[in-house]
Amino acid sequence: MSSLSLSGVAQEKDSVVFLGDTLSLTSKQIQYWKKKSDDILLPIANETDKFLIQKTGTLSFRDQRFQIADPLDDGVTKILVIGNSFSDDGVEYYLHDLAKQSGKPLVIGNLFRGGAPLDFHLKNATEDNAIYDYRKTYIDGAKVNTRKTSILTALKDENWDIICFQQASLLSGDLASVKKDLPSLFAYVQKNYPISSVRYAYHQTWAYAQNASTKNFEKYNRNQELMYQKIVDVSKEIKDIIPIDFIIPAGTAIQNGRTSYIGDNFTREGYHLDLKIGRFTAACTWYQSLFHDLNQNSYVPFNLSRNQIDVARNAAIAAVKNPFELTRNENLKLPVQSSSFSSIQVNFGADLIMSGWNSFLFERAGTRLSDLNNLDNKSTSVAIEIIRNFDKRASEGPARTAIDFKMPAEVSKSNFSVQLGEQDALLPFLKIEGLNPKKKYTVSIFASQNQQVNPLYYWVKGSNTTSELLNTSYNKNRLLTFKNLIPRMDGTLELGFKQASKTSTSTAVINALRISESNEL
Repeated sequence: MSSLSLSGVAQEKDSVVFLGDTLSLTSKQIQYWKKKSDDILLPIANETDKFLIQKTGTLSFRDQRFQIADPLDDGVTKILVIGNSFSDDGVEYYLHDLAKQSGKPLVIGNLFRGGAPLDFHLKNATEDNAIYDYRKTYIDGAKVNTRKTSILTALKDENWDIICFQQASLLSGDLASVKKDLPSLFAYVQKNYPISSVRYAYHQTWAYAQNASTKNFEKYNRNQELMYQKIVDVSKEIKDIIPIDFIIPAGTAIQNGRTSYIGDNFTREGYHLDLKIGRFTAACTWYQSLFHDLNQNSYVPFNLSRNQIDVARNAAIAAVKNPFELTRNENLKLPVQSSSFSSIQVNFGADLIMSGWNSFLFERAGTRLSDLNNLDNKSTSVAIEIIRNFDKRASEGPARTAIDFKMPAEVSKSNFSVQLGEQDALLPFLKIEGLNPKKKYTVSIFASQNQQVNPLYYWVKGSNTTSELLNTSYNKNRLLTFKNLIPRMDGTLELGFKQASKTSTSTAVINALRISESNEL
């Protein structure tokens, strides 16, 4: 904060100073102030002539009078998060759009360091280490990332209305670690941002997906419900650890959402949030925690269905109302009737949000994309689920292709792969749902990898079954096309792989697929 001197001539008009400023007083001014015995000023230790302004109001001396203003009272909500990739998921996507839609000026600062726990933040604060990515979203939505920034630099960058703390996901349910480091980090922030009207928040993060493969999940016995309860237990104690003003219960909102038809599909690889429904749910929770009028906000992301938006909003509102308990969201179910569409495109492994594409980012069984968007980016009743584990996600395909399937390089290069065994011949890896059993469909598959492998069969099964042999080695120009597919009576198709011979080993990959609907009934 700034340091002001009062050693000047008398002024006809009042001067304006701000909470958090430091005043340098003369000995006569100090004596005059002491006689008045007000608590507007706070003496600064080891500084006999310097005082911190800690209250608004009027500060009068015989020769000068000051009006003390609140620097945060400027009509703009400014949030600083000392966090990591989970704060990235929470505040850097959709939140500014929600605030803009309701006419609320918002500035967001995210001190980002991947995986950073509280003890790491504390060390960097006390040593003034400039190692953060300081990601700032301005009032107009423009984003700027300043590398090699310290916590102190970020604190002094804006008049922050809200400063938010967050534990790393691994330790989010570890009360001892929070008790050990959060008080000291809070004390550092309070000392270096001495504005008494600032509000403090704590970002409650979410439990991992039940199919998460990260070793961090072992701390919670690979049990999502246990991890969520531990996170809630920590959240309940925060108010007794530091003088917190409110909790942002993103963890409870995500858990609420998991009780809906979307199920346990709010993350993209088991712990970071899905780029669409996951991040939007977290943003809704932040917005509701800040402004409390989400039910009046009309912002609609282009890439979410109406049902998904309702799930996210309901989950967030319920979480803010009841941050430490689960609110079930079972009233929102999958559409009963199938919807018509021209084509739907799905990519496997490409970390992007692009109109006309639906992205699989996690290769584990149970991962499901619902309400798939068609080429016009309108939602449909179609869903696709991974029902057997792939081995890995990689970028092992070509950047350019020569097929009738327009793919950006991110899509054609990315794939899921699995080493096939004889037992995999008749077992499906993917299931497509929500199709009309009275219609015919075409499924096109692009599969390629930058290595020499044996050919293998790709097959699609509904009421009828068809298969085709493909060598995926360095493939750039061949697209598998399965026509006249009739779904089962439940509206499903299954997709799998088969070795070309019992003696050959094969690595099956899939980069992208397209589902097209026939007009024939």
